[in-house]
Amino acid sequence: MKILNLFIVSIVLLLLMPVKILAQKQVVKGRVVLCNALQQTEALPYANIALIQLPDSTFVTGAVSDEQGKFTCSFSHKKNHSYLFKVSYTGCSPVFKTITSQSDTVRLGTIKLKENALHLKEIVVVAPLKAMEQKGDTTIYNVDAYPTPEGSYLQELVKRIPGLTYDSKEKTITYNGHTIKEITVNGKDFFKGNQQVVLENLPVKFVSQLKVYDKPTKQEEATGMKSAEKNYVLDLQTKKEVNNAILLSAEGGYGTHKRRDINGKIMRFNEAGDNFMINGQSTNRHYTTPYDKNISNTIGANITKVKDQFEISGNVSFSNDRVGNESSSYSEQYMTTGNQYAISESNRLSKGNRFNGNVDFKWDIDSLTMFNISGWFNSNRNNSDDHNREATFDTNPEVSTQNPFDRFEEIDPAIYINDSKKQSKEQSQYSNYNINTSITRRLNKKGNNISFSFSTAQNQNKSKTYTLSSTRYFRLSDIAGKDSVLSLNQYQYAPGKEQNYTLNLAYTQVLTKESRLQVSYGFNANKEHLNSNTYNLGAPDDKNIPIGILPEGYEAGNIDSLANRSNSLTSGHNLALQFTYNGEVWGIRSSLTTTFQKRSINEYTGRHQADTTINSIEWQPNLTLTYHKGDNYAMISYNGGTSQPMLRDLIAPTDYSSPLNITRSNPNLRASYSNYIYAMFNNFRKGIMVGMSWNQQINSVTRATIYNTETGGRETFPVNINGNWGLSGNASYDKRFNFFRIYLTGAGNFNQNVSLINEGYDNQMPQQSKTHTTGLNSDLRLSYLPSWGNIELNGKWTFYQSKNSLQNRNTYTRIYTLGLDSSINLPWDFIFKTDANYRFRNGTGISGDDENEILWNMKLSWKFLKEKQAELSVYWADILSQRKNLSRSATSTGFYEYYERQLKGYFMVSLKYELNNMN
Repeated sequence: MKILNLFIVSIVLLLLMPVKILAQKQVVKGRVVLCNALQQTEALPYANIALIQLPDSTFVTGAVSDEQGKFTCSFSHKKNHSYLFKVSYTGCSPVFKTITSQSDTVRLGTIKLKENALHLKEIVVVAPLKAMEQKGDTTIYNVDAYPTPEGSYLQELVKRIPGLTYDSKEKTITYNGHTIKEITVNGKDFFKGNQQVVLENLPVKFVSQLKVYDKPTKQEEATGMKSAEKNYVLDLQTKKEVNNAILLSAEGGYGTHKRRDINGKIMRFNEAGDNFMINGQSTNRHYTTPYDKNISNTIGANITKVKDQFEISGNVSFSNDRVGNESSSYSEQYMTTGNQYAISESNRLSKGNRFNGNVDFKWDIDSLTMFNISGWFNSNRNNSDDHNREATFDTNPEVSTQNPFDRFEEIDPAIYINDSKKQSKEQSQYSNYNINTSITRRLNKKGNNISFSFSTAQNQNKSKTYTLSSTRYFRLSDIAGKDSVLSLNQYQYAPGKEQNYTLNLAYTQVLTKESRLQVSYGFNANKEHLNSNTYNLGAPDDKNIPIGILPEGYEAGNIDSLANRSNSLTSGHNLALQFTYNGEVWGIRSSLTTTFQKRSINEYTGRHQADTTINSIEWQPNLTLTYHKGDNYAMISYNGGTSQPMLRDLIAPTDYSSPLNITRSNPNLRASYSNYIYAMFNNFRKGIMVGMSWNQQINSVTRATIYNTETGGRETFPVNINGNWGLSGNASYDKRFNFFRIYLTGAGNFNQNVSLINEGYDNQMPQQSKTHTTGLNSDLRLSYLPSWGNIELNGKWTFYQSKNSLQNRNTYTRIYTLGLDSSINLPWDFIFKTDANYRFRNGTGISGDDENEILWNMKLSWKFLKEKQAELSVYWADILSQRKNLSRSATSTGFYEYYERQLKGYFMVSLKYELNNMN
């Protein structure tokens, strides 16, 4: 209630602020021509257009004339301000035009530029170039201030810029800890979902500036209501000579262990925003599992087109993948009287095809109306084969996670609970689409507007699963007095379909120049249909019926008790009130959304049926305060929300399809509520960032577990529980001193997870299990970044600990990493690159040098031909053949360790050719 009162008070106070008139949107059009001594004229493309606000000569916006010399420039005309247009071109005298008209569209007509009559022999101006500038919420990096080795790509530039970090393994780029969600070119959409292509293939010499800013969505841009969610983009400002340039590259490589990499790309850039890209690749270079038939084949296209008031962008891609892996695991389940232990091995092969794409269309119908439509689609088809073995014990079997079954026969039989062997084959198809439309109409010069949006989505899936398994229960006897064995040979067919519709109507009132109030109504409906049938295919040892082949007349084996039918419908009416204030220093965003929801479900499993309708109300408050002055930026935000339990958790019949994992519902579940608070401080110029967050769940839904000590199976059901919360914090320092860059970051988190656990099938209430997990990590990087390359020394430390209340179980892991990453441009156009990391682990259950590793990679390249368009390289990965993949985690119910077998070192030779056709 205190939070709600604070929300209401903040809105009332800001409503009392003096009302100011919003700046008027104005569009200026014209044409630039070059006039010679004979007064003959011709269109002048690429002339610079700059708009300057008087009297302080503040730069407002700019543009460039097209091939016909035409230009269009839009800006917000502030009342009581004068504006000056400057039209210039190298070698010509600039022309100035004063803007005094208040109309929506100003036509300057034809502007004539004349060549300078005075030609100076040489003028040299020496001035320091600002490496970074902060203009409002936009950070601007001047590329020439960060020298890179000749022939470098964009990822090499990012290494030199404080605040920007590129993770070549995860293929992600971050800005002061925030993920860059997309890369644009000259302010226009491009490279959506494919940042790796531009970072690893676009030459630095083509880029003049990098801009980072929080980009509003098209709906936010139209209404002026910016949400608290950050949407950082990296905008590449290309040099003039890149306008209409075509970049083409092709590369082919082959190596040991059947490693191969074939790829090609063609890109074109235009200053006005017309861009396209086509890329294709067939590679297994980055797969680390030893399966020699791993492969990924991809082809895609990306295009952006801008013309007058229209803008369209989209991409489409098709991929075909084949992945095989061998893994093993160890787990420890927390119990009241004594823990339960399990080991497993898996050999999995999957194949899949994926076809997807998206399109985004923007139409400025007139100066007051904007229309948007966007959509995406995705179609997947996958096949997988999995061979798995799992065994359960009541005492720790003390085996290696990497090879858990190597000494299985030596384990004391008295601690055995079960031993399961399973072969499964799955064929799945999945397709979905999503369409979003919106139209926004500005009602007056003040900026009041009304907007309407509609979206629809559909998901359709179909899966066929074949299971052949045999489970031996060591503590159950059959009629002959031997260990009980359960054998299954089943086929499951499970189609499903989900449809969603959403519409929203919003009115935005401009209160002052800095503040807006929006009220909206929304309606959404979600319809879901699920269907599942399970068939018994006969004795598992029948060699005449291989897995994946259905015998004739299999329908007669339908298991009625495992059949499932489910139809659900969820609809909601949303009422929302949102207020924003964006001052020069302070900012406030506050909102309150109320949802009146109706949910109904009709489901039956076997002979059990459930049919019910539930009405509920959900609340979602939000309050965000920001402070931005100079290089300092601070923010604190609160988000809360009600969440209703899933209908299936409330009324679904008990599911016995897996005898070792039985699930049932709980009709007494209550709604949960989550609290999340986040605070951060950032000084852009000093490179300092500090953040902290706290989260809590009230009446959170977790699954209580009842273990069967004789079979090793479990029965779970949902319950409400309190006590789940977490606290985390992080800080970083990122600064460059001449050719040196230092990056230091540290983070920590503490979480409490609560669950309910009990052994036996009695009426005793399960006992509460609390698990405390602590995570700490730090990362230090020292870089030397001269124009001939880079040398980086780095060190990382990670600590992870989990404590459980049932058995006072305390496990921890420490990981230390020391690394070197360097690239050196050598004489005769050779480039040498090497990176090495020594990783040392210690902790609970970790001993011996087998857990440590040294990863050392090396690459030598030679560039040749007239313009160094060709590159021959040799690459040696994991030179010492020590790569490992071992991970640990803990929850409120157990501790888990996972290992995946890795490919040892390989050697590859590649040839790359680039053709850059400049305008």
